[in-house]
Formats: sequence, structure tokens, C-alpha cells
Amino acid sequence: MTFDKNANSKSKVLVFQLGSIGDTVATIPSLKAIRRYFGAEADICLLHETRTGIKTTPADLLSDKSEVNRFIRYPFASTLGRKLMTAIQVWWRLKCDKFQSVVYLMPSERTAEQVKRDAQFFRCCGIHQQIGFRAFSREFLYPVDVTGHPGQVMHEALCRLERLRLDGIDISKEMDLSKPFLHISQDHSTKVIKWLDVERKQKDKALVAICPGSKQPANLWPVERFIEIGERLIRKGKYELIVVGGPAESQIGSRMVNTWGEGLNAAGQLSVLESAALLGQCAFCVGLDTGTTHLAAAQGTPCVALYGERDNQGRFEPLGKGHIVLRTKVPCAGCRLIETPCPLPGHPCMMDLEVNSVWEAIMQMEDNLK
Repeated sequence: MTFDKNANSKSKVLVFQLGSIGDTVATIPSLKAIRRYFGAEADICLLHETRTGIKTTPADLLSDKSEVNRFIRYPFASTLGRKLMTAIQVWWRLKCDKFQSVVYLMPSERTAEQVKRDAQFFRCCGIHQQIGFRAFSREFLYPVDVTGHPGQVMHEALCRLERLRLDGIDISKEMDLSKPFLHISQDHSTKVIKWLDVERKQKDKALVAICPGSKQPANLWPVERFIEIGERLIRKGKYELIVVGGPAESQIGSRMVNTWGEGLNAAGQLSVLESAALLGQCAFCVGLDTGTTHLAAAQGTPCVALYGERDNQGRFEPLGKGHIVLRTKVPCAGCRLIETPCPLPGHPCMMDLEVNSVWEAIMQMEDNLK
């Protein structure tokens, strides 16, 4: 499909995205392609959802980026009445804004019915030039390997770029996947440098980020095991550890640092972009399937990432090269569990990741960085 971009300096483009840190990082390569296609002077607005209890929004990550000019937020609604009220409010806002084009950067797992419904909503808003409104087949999204376990799939960032390509947007993997993904302002960088200058006790050592938190219970690994990994790193005598995360991990970070008898706790101390700047200062990161790990990867910091088998390999792994992703095979693989704890006793896909296996991956990371 070919679009008349009319992509002169006056284009008004709406981009529709859902999700928090990980989803936003996966969207950035597509935002680069969209900006290049519509031009530097186009007015690009990102429409995104906000949820109670989730403080980080796409606006928090992208406010310093040239790819997006402004943001429209709408609240998540759980009841039919509130959903209808929200839809009416968003419809009126978009109708008044008179966008010429809408670009669909929703997760690739949206069904054909959901994609069709979303496209119809934007037509009702008067936006008829629609880009990226394509659904992937279930076979493409959820393949299984010869053992019956979830197979390898295309990374979510590449899926979104592919939808743009199919609708005539020129993409360049070299440019669109170049790092760092996030633009960190001088103010943010300066604050992090000053914070580290005050807090660090062993400035001659390399920083290693430990990221123990996740908003998804199914992605968690025991804090005691993170503590043991930290103790082993400290015994090597060449690293200073720093716990990175949001306010929810602040107490966990204090516990870890107190147990180690050294290290820094940055959890809850910095904004999202400041945390990204901090992660960019680290030699490597040890973390989970969560936003903090994706922030590290976005800044080009290699990650040792601990993942379960709830989803297919590759979809939401740290983007880019140089990362090591650990998984153990379990009979219940492919459950796609979200927002609820694992119902199985012992949570095998995470609990079966042994400390020694993670340590071996860290030693491999050391070798890779030499």
C-alpha cells in the first residue's frame, strides 16, 4: 500500500501505542522511521494509555526525543461505562485535532478483530490515512519447536517495523536500531554524575547494575539469589554494585546493600531517564524480563537477563547484540501469564534458574567484554 505522505512540513500524524517501559523501547525504532518518513517539521503526537499504579508512561521516556512532539494520555478503564466515556472523550479530542494520518504501533499480539476495531475508531475520528493496521497470524506469533516448546520469534521492535514497511514506510535497520535509543538531556546526565560522585565509595571499580524488580509476579527471581550473585561479584574485587529500579524496589535495594555491606541503592532515587543514564554508565546489568533491563539495553549496556518460558523466545528479549538470556525448559511453557502470580507450586520456570547457571552466564559476559 502506498501513502500520499503529503509529508510536507505541515503533516499532523497520530501514533497509537500501548504499554510502559518495555513496549516503549520496542516502539522507538519505528518512531525513528516515522519521523524520517514524515519529515522534521511534521507534528507527531503519541496517543497512549495511563494506568493507576503504573507511574512510568511513554511520555516519561520520550519527552526528550525529537521523534515525538507531544502526547495525548487517556486513562485505562475497567468497566463498560468508563470505557465508553473514555472513548467519547478521546474521539472528541482527536476529532478536534484534525490529524491527517494515524500510525499503529500497538503490540503485535493484537488480534485481527482488535486491529479492525481500532481502525474503525480512528476512521470515526476522521483519520482515514492509516498505517500499520495489520494483524499477524497466530502461527507467526506462537510457533513451537520440535520439542513442543515455544519457538523463536521476531523481536517485537522488528514486528512493528515490518508493519510499517508493508505499508510503504522506508525502514533502515542500521539507522532505526542504532543505539542509544533514548536521548538523555544534559540536565539528566549531570544529575546522575553528581549523584554517583557523592554516593560511590569505590570509584576505581566498574559499576554493575543489579535489577531485582518486576511489576509482573511471574517474572520474579528470589531476592536471596540476587544477593548471592552480588556477594560473588563483590568477592572478585573489581566491581561496585548498584541496585536499580523504581520506588517499589527501594526497600529490596536497601536490604541487598545492607546484606552485602557495600554497594549503592538507586532504586526509587532517580527518574526513568536518569535511571537510563545511570545504566548507561554500567559495565553490564543483571536483571529480569522487565522495564529496567530494557532501559539498560536501550542505552547499549549488555545484559544478563533471566527469563521464564511463559512466552516465545525473542519477542521481548533485550534488544540488540551482546546480551545473554537464560531460560529453563518447563512442561507448562507458553502459558503467557500476565499480571498474576504463577499458579504452579514452586514457580518452576523462574525457580529452576539456579544461581550457578546465572553465575556461569556472568563469567561468559566478562569474557565477552574483555
